[in-house]
Amino acid sequence: MSRLSRKVKRLQRKNSQSHIFLLFLFLLFICGAAFVARLYAIAPVKIMDASMTPKFKEQSIHWMCKLPQCLSKIKEQDIVWLSLKSGETMVRRVLAMPGDSIEITDKGRVRTPHRNYKWKGEDAFIQSQTIYVPKAGDTLYFDKLNEVEQDYILAYLHTHGEKIAIKSTLWQGDREINIDRVGATKIANRQVSLKEVDYLPWQDRYLIELQIRQAEPGNAPIKIKRELFRLKPAKLELTPPPTSSADSTASDSIKTDSVKVAHVDSSKAAKSDSTQNDTTKKDSAVAAPAKPAPAKEEPEKYLDEPLNMIVIEEDCYYMTCIKGSSCPDSRELGYFTHKDFIGRYLEWPDRIKVKVIYPIQRYANRALDYALSLLAPEEEEE
Repeated sequence: MSRLSRKVKRLQRKNSQSHIFLLFLFLLFICGAAFVARLYAIAPVKIMDASMTPKFKEQSIHWMCKLPQCLSKIKEQDIVWLSLKSGETMVRRVLAMPGDSIEITDKGRVRTPHRNYKWKGEDAFIQSQTIYVPKAGDTLYFDKLNEVEQDYILAYLHTHGEKIAIKSTLWQGDREINIDRVGATKIANRQVSLKEVDYLPWQDRYLIELQIRQAEPGNAPIKIKRELFRLKPAKLELTPPPTSSADSTASDSIKTDSVKVAHVDSSKAAKSDSTQNDTTKKDSAVAAPAKPAPAKEEPEKYLDEPLNMIVIEEDCYYMTCIKGSSCPDSRELGYFTHKDFIGRYLEWPDRIKVKVIYPIQRYANRALDYALSLLAPEEEEE
């Protein structure tokens, strides 16, 4: 009897309104926690292209951790979710850490302090280059950097809001030659403009140098050198013209009140009151000085300040695709900083997907196929 009563009480408790309400609150808490985790902790990211093949397939979805604890432990070979200044996002791999020096050859060989491998399909480096990845506090001198590092530093200054100007000069060995020689070269079957040579990528400048060297007599190497200037606004203080104040004095106006004389009859007490009031009022009105005409607004002008020493404020990272060709990464965009990181790739959801979810899906599909195969003969017999 006691066992039956306990069972009855258990059923009553499960079907009671308080139990249902607690269950509803628990489910609501679970949904809220999942929503907060999805909003602030983790996020699914869809790989829209083939830039990370073969590790990530195109159109595949992977989970990224957005917590500060995840982003503070970035290390070499980590997969990171990045944001660009344009607002777009992409997923890339950390090739080099702050303070590393890497070498990428024209044959696709990559050498870093951590590994040495052949980058299959790499076609961005048409000349072997060594690249230093700066760390916070480093002082770099622009004229000491190679062509690739100069491009990366220009991109770094641009993303940090620096207004800069570039002046290019053409040199043959130790002798400066006319920069107009650049206008006689071609890139991709089009004439090169002198206005664009300052901001051309290093690959295009290298091809221009090769063309000029073939046409210019002598064996001295041809080099396009660049000088960097910081633009500072020069505010011109305009002195307003002297203003003349005209003092005008109004004429004095004299008002005389009429004299009223009252004569009283002689039989009565003779009283004669004669009142004569002369009131003189002088109003001196001084004219206000004339307002000067508003000065015309001058267009904002800038002063060129030579900029050679550059202090790096943030740690920089070299981020690359796994795929070697036709993929925007640090080879094209330059250094990335910690501010560009949105999340870091979580590997355990993919492990669960591979070891648990995919096998269940395969077994379910096999069971479904087997059930359909059993039903097929019965349908044929009918």
